Amino acid sequence: MFDYSKQIESFRDKKVRLSTDFKEKLYEHRDANRDRLISRLPDRIEGLSVSTSSFKPQGSMAVDLIIQTKFKYEEYDIDDGLVLKRSELKNEESSELTSDQVRDHVLQALKDKRFVKQPQQVSNAVRVFYKECDEERHHVDFPVYRKYENEDGQTIQELASVDGWMESDPTQVTRWFLDEVTDRNKSKADRGSQMRQQTQLLKRFCRSRNNWDLPNGMKLTMLVAECQPAYSERIDEAFRTLLENIKDRLENDKTIRNLAHPDQPLLTRSNNDANVVELADRIDEALGKLELLDDPGHDNIDSARSSWDWVFRSDGFFLEYDQNLKEKVQRLQNRAALLNSGQAKTSTSGVIGLTGMPNQPHRFYGDHDKKENR
Repeated sequence: MFDYSKQIESFRDKKVRLSTDFKEKLYEHRDANRDRLISRLPDRIEGLSVSTSSFKPQGSMAVDLIIQTKFKYEEYDIDDGLVLKRSELKNEESSELTSDQVRDHVLQALKDKRFVKQPQQVSNAVRVFYKECDEERHHVDFPVYRKYENEDGQTIQELASVDGWMESDPTQVTRWFLDEVTDRNKSKADRGSQMRQQTQLLKRFCRSRNNWDLPNGMKLTMLVAECQPAYSERIDEAFRTLLENIKDRLENDKTIRNLAHPDQPLLTRSNNDANVVELADRIDEALGKLELLDDPGHDNIDSARSSWDWVFRSDGFFLEYDQNLKEKVQRLQNRAALLNSGQAKTSTSGVIGLTGMPNQPHRFYGDHDKKENR
């Protein structure tokens, strides 16, 4: 298979993962809402203490798996768990606040007249909206937890859900993933980092068409963790093998387990969820496109670009990359030909061409040849 690793690496870097500048912008918005909660929430719940340490980053942003959106309707999702002390969550009569009451206090504390759309309660979190009409549309979700020690001295954490307080650890998935990366890097240098890269690429593949209905990022992350192949220097080979492994896995079992919470129910609702069935079909299509590259007649850059562009829908990125590469190679060949012709000159700015000072001829000898030419 033609080596298309450099193109895919560049595509992941520029068109899949978030830039540092944009991540900083998202974090600034998150932090602005943290500040609102730190300053306002104690005014609503007397005796409540809230600080930066009360917040526990969650989701794809916390483990660097968030990818660029491709379609206008998509939003970036930043999850930031807020953990409060149960002993401080009381009303004026010293009665414990319900989960609904706590979430409402958080909602009211986050409201701000500068927002075009005010925060809302969604599922088990309070959501703050940003940028509704452009490619940077995003929201910040604040799931709220309370913590306390039980009779055995164990720290218990509970989520303020729509169904009441439910035991839940806000950092367990994050810890699990980061530990997986660390452990895999220890077993083979960069294997854990490649797991993160492959997860980003799989998410991009699954989000490449707006008419595909495929599993969410959590399920895809679990499949990569379970099916990641051995480390390869070539990301194109590694990703193709990953797709093959996932295909085999789903042929045998279409349920997906939560590896971070093995004691909890499956992530899939049944043994044959529609989006998992479609994932298996789409991966089969992708592997069919990549299988063409095993034919000697397709062992070239044009065939590789065609196949990988089908997989990722690069929107012209691969074509532009290959055209720039071709032009660069042509410039180097032209320069080499000019140097070999003896007509090369160097301009005052150091550019080799046909204008400037003539280049002196170069002859290179080893030690033996130097003696013979003295």
